[in-house]
Amino acid sequence: MSNAAKKQEKRPHQSIESRIAECYDELSETDQRLADVILSSPGQLAMQTATELATTAQVSKATATRFFQKLGYASYEDARVIARASQVNGSPLYLQDRGRKNTRTKLDDVIHDHLQHELDNLANTYRSLDTKVVAEVVDAIAHARRVMIIGYRHSHTVATMIRRELIQVRSGVVLLPAPGDTIGEYLGDVGAEDIVIIIGLRRRVHAVGHAAVALAGAGVPILYMSDVIAGKPAKLARWVIRCHTDGMMLFDSKVGMTALVNLICSLVAERLLETGNNHLQRVEIMHERLRELD
Repeated sequence: MSNAAKKQEKRPHQSIESRIAECYDELSETDQRLADVILSSPGQLAMQTATELATTAQVSKATATRFFQKLGYASYEDARVIARASQVNGSPLYLQDRGRKNTRTKLDDVIHDHLQHELDNLANTYRSLDTKVVAEVVDAIAHARRVMIIGYRHSHTVATMIRRELIQVRSGVVLLPAPGDTIGEYLGDVGAEDIVIIIGLRRRVHAVGHAAVALAGAGVPILYMSDVIAGKPAKLARWVIRCHTDGMMLFDSKVGMTALVNLICSLVAERLLETGNNHLQRVEIMHERLRELD
């Protein structure tokens, strides 16, 4: 067994592209050809049989089988399991084939199909809504001492949207963490009177799970907004809202998530107006005094 293969046994969940990179120079010309086929489209590994992969690379099935053993896999199927997990977790590298069929389709048809796909995601997201959960979330956000919002990577965009809407209608809305800070600097005095909204779209960073554990341990109400496969933080949240985010092409769909953000924030605004909160009025007066808006 090669040194690279021995290393892989200690890291069974390492991606196939990382394994190939570590030992590429040690591979034979035939194995390098097979490696190049895999690296050009890793997502195909999740769908192809060993025979199909070997045919594409113009090598024998036995060569393909030995290749994966050299990488430290017990079998080809073990490699497929990891590739499938990467697809489920939303790795763009493993999803890039999702839109390649569109290169041979008229643009008008692609646009029509994309629209229909987005409409389906939007409709399915709304159909899965629990009215009781929405009502409780709106009430909690409206009356909490502070609203803290956590979101990393593409979840950060959604978190920013929530903050942008809520600061117009109430005070004490904070997006965590600020540049240069860490989450822990904000959670020291957070308590049951507050609410934390965590956006956890797939490919979540580990900080999301760690924050959820800390907050749940402190008895802080958590609203967790995620995709259908919400992950471990969902078990720690008081409320969980799942959105349909499956994309037709490379990138996941955000239409369902952004629509629910609009809905929830709008309902919070109405609730605050009903209780006599005039924060919005004060904000508009300050805009005028400061001549901030056209």
